Amino acid sequence: MPYNPAPGNIGQRAYAAYAESTGGLTHDGKQMPPWEDLGDAVQTAWNAAAYTVWNAAQDGGR
Repeated sequence: MPYNPAPGNIGQRAYAAYAESTGGLTHDGKQMPPWEDLGDAVQTAWNAAAYTVWNAAQDGGR
């Protein structure tokens, strides 16, 4: 399978998917803040997690 580069907003897309699947609530039942209000450290963490999954999918899950 050819390698496809990850979209630049992959962390934000993952965050939005999480929000959709939880009804917009955090793990402890609080309302999730908008992406723009997360701060750099949390956005970086979401990006890192999403890129890791993306890269694993590109490698066939290895």
